[in-house]
Amino acid sequence: MNKDKVKRLPDQVSLPSTRPAMTNTVGRSMVEMLGVLAIIGVLSAGALAGYSKAMFRHRVNQSIDIFSQVLQRVAELEEKGIGEGVEIGANGNGVVTDSIKYGIFPDCKETIDAFGQSACKLPIGSFFMYLGEFSGIIDGSLQVHFMDSRSCIAFSSVDWVNAIPVDWWHENGNLVIGGKIIYSPSNNVNNMTMDKIVEACKECDNGSCYFDLMPHSDY
Repeated sequence: MNKDKVKRLPDQVSLPSTRPAMTNTVGRSMVEMLGVLAIIGVLSAGALAGYSKAMFRHRVNQSIDIFSQVLQRVAELEEKGIGEGVEIGANGNGVVTDSIKYGIFPDCKETIDAFGQSACKLPIGSFFMYLGEFSGIIDGSLQVHFMDSRSCIAFSSVDWVNAIPVDWWHENGNLVIGGKIIYSPSNNVNNMTMDKIVEACKECDNGSCYFDLMPHSDY
């Protein structure tokens, strides 16, 4: 073979590159950044709404637990017989003092309720009471005051009728919500439906309303 006729390859062969071409774009565009911020905003709003709802439910449950303990303690006082003619709460030494003295609401912190009365602070409102003991039974009023219908509905929708000692409904025990009699066996009233509770709690939208358990008491 004639070496002079053999074609030599160039010393450097340019092969097509498999790497993408470099561009002058650096970072993210403004539109992309705004899109990311919008997504973060939506997620944050959803998380905040969920947190607010969870905290509200927690405060409601705390208030329900406190009131359940109040009922239990008052029932114990009645069983023991606290003495005829004894007055507790507004008609005695005051709601705050007597709540602590009789162990009805041991952790009572004073507040002023929507009616300008001294009361015990609750996570979703306030607790007020006036009780008397006559002929071995306690009568009077155990109240929870609310500032909005949402709190009233959440608290009142508990199955209080079955949670309250049966004998408290007789002879004249009543459960009043927002100024409306919701349950009164002696008067053949039983409006403990969700619709009736919602309707009664609308009174809160006018400023304030209350849940009023009146054991052995005429209304």
